Formats: sequence, C-alpha cells, structure tokens
Amino acid sequence: MINITKIQTALSGLVGFKQPYNPDYAIVDSTNQASSSGYYVTDNPYAKIEYIKDNQDYVDISTTDFNSLLTDIKKSSISSVCNQVFSDYDFIDRTLLFKNASNKIEVETLPTGFVGYRIRATGQKNVAFKISRVLLDFQGTGSFTLLLWNTAKKTAIQSKVITITTDHQEVTLDWVIDNTDTTYKGEYYIGYINNSLTVTPYKRDWNAGNVLSNPTYLHVERVKVPNHLSATLFDLDDVDGLSEDSGLNLDISVYEDYTDFIINNKMIFARAIQIEGIIGCIQLYVSSLRSNSNQSQSAQLYEKLMIELKGTGSESIVKVIGLENQLLGEIASIRTEIGKLKKGLVKQNQVFAYTLR
Repeated sequence: MINITKIQTALSGLVGFKQPYNPDYAIVDSTNQASSSGYYVTDNPYAKIEYIKDNQDYVDISTTDFNSLLTDIKKSSISSVCNQVFSDYDFIDRTLLFKNASNKIEVETLPTGFVGYRIRATGQKNVAFKISRVLLDFQGTGSFTLLLWNTAKKTAIQSKVITITTDHQEVTLDWVIDNTDTTYKGEYYIGYINNSLTVTPYKRDWNAGNVLSNPTYLHVERVKVPNHLSATLFDLDDVDGLSEDSGLNLDISVYEDYTDFIINNKMIFARAIQIEGIIGCIQLYVSSLRSNSNQSQSAQLYEKLMIELKGTGSESIVKVIGLENQLLGEIASIRTEIGKLKKGLVKQNQVFAYTLR
C-alpha cells in the first residue's frame, strides 16, 4: 500500500518544466519550474512547453489551467512510477478483534472514564494499519464520541460521533495509521468517555466470546482510565487493564506500506518520473483532438514520436532505445536500489534515508 496523495505532495517539486525562451510561451509558474533533482520533462525535444500548449485539447486554455495541466502530468507520472515499482501484493492481515459468538443477555457495568483499547505496533518496518470499521454491540440508544489518540499528541488524531440506534450496528471509519505522520508508532488508544451515557455494552462472557484476536504486527489490549472525562490524552501512568467489554469490535487491516520509504528516498525515483512525464507529453500529442501550427498529427512527426516512444527494431541501421524501454530499465534499477536499502547496502557517494521502525 502506498498513499499516493501524500507521495504526490512530497514529490511535487522533484521534477519540473523549464521556462521556455519564447516569450509567447513563458507561462510556467514557479511551482512547476521547481526541480530539486535537476531533471526536467522539457529536457526532451518532444516535451517542449510550446508542443504541450499547442497540442492540449483547448485552444483558449488560460495560464492557470495550463499550469494545472502541467501539475497533473507530474502527479500522474509520480503515481505511475510508484505503482510500477511497488506492484507486489501488499496485504498482510485483516481481522475483527472478536470473532466468536456472544449472548446478548447481560450488560456490563463500566467504570466512569475512558474505556477502550491500547494498540501497539511492533518494530516491523514499512507497515501500516487501517481501522476500516467498528461493530457496535450496545443496549439502549444514544451517542458518544469515538476517539483515537497517539501518545505523541495530547489531542485526538481522529474522532467520530457514534449514534447507537440498534443492539448491533456497523460504522465505517477508514482511519489509516502509517509512518508519514509525526505520530507514527508509540502507542495508540481508541475508545470513548463513559460518563452518564444512555447506552451500555453487552457482555462477551458466553463460551469463547471474549477471546480477543491480535492482528499481525499489532498488540491490542482492553484498557481503562478511571475518572478521565476530557477529550485530551490522559496520564499514561493512569492506564489500567479492563476486564469488561467496551462494546467496540474493531475491524483492522495490516498492510506493507512504502509511503514514507518513497518520500525519504525520493531521489532514486527522479529519472523514472522524468521519463514518465515525457511519455505523457508525447501521448498527449498523439491523442490531440485539434490541428495546429506544429502539425503533430502529420505522418512524419508521428513516426518520429513513435520512434521516441518505442525505439527502433533490430533491423534498423540506427539503434534507438525508446522511452518506454528506458522507463522499464529505470523501474528495474529502482527495485535493485530498494533491495540494497533493505539489506543495508548503500552505493558509494550516495546517501539514502531509511524508513522509521
């Protein structure tokens, strides 16, 4: 799993577009000109700003919209490269905390204060987890606020008002916890403040109903913080074990996640992103809906564009390695470098950042 939105934001200035010397086309804003790697899409003669401008679909496109188009080309290139590099199956585990049958006859008597779970992530690198939903088993009707804290912050990193209307219901959360935020690892606490609520959780004491499952690479335990009544994080010394059930059954998925790895080692992706951007520009010409002064649809230029993309065959006198094959080579090189990083090997005179444990 990779968080494309976070990666696109972090890598937005990695590869850019040079401002053309032609004053009629000098409309690239400073954001799209930025290139921390020194690679520019416009270094390829078929990826000139003039060509992009004249071959996009709208003849009267504004400067703002044209720069949005350039931004979209960069975003698409980033996501395409990352998805090609990390194309393997990334799912590790998914489980409900409670899987066994329970008898909804008796209800719990909970202490006043916070009740819920403590979640600890192991030292495994490049792992994220998602709390996709919560199943709720309560008697009565009413509302409470579900809170998720990380011990790095006093305020909750997620919250949601839960309204109980039946004895069993499902609420979608889709709360993703990965290592791209400042709150990664440490301990997580999820639950609610029990204080004069009009709903009460059912007991899970029938047969094996109270057996709690731990997802791979996570350790989950029931906890309480007596008399804690605020939405700010409590004193960790006040955390105690909880023998009662809170009525919350979390659905947790665990994934391999390389978002932070990509962000902290972004330079090894720069050349591939540049090539993918050039390919995107050439494909724009080929699929252009309107004729223009550069005549991109002419047979001669079309042939040149195809050679640039596909390269020449073995029978050709002049051997040209097409951009598509160059991209495949860069993807392979990135995977090789990632393998070295995983093994702790680094090229001479190169600096790579490891992902947090």
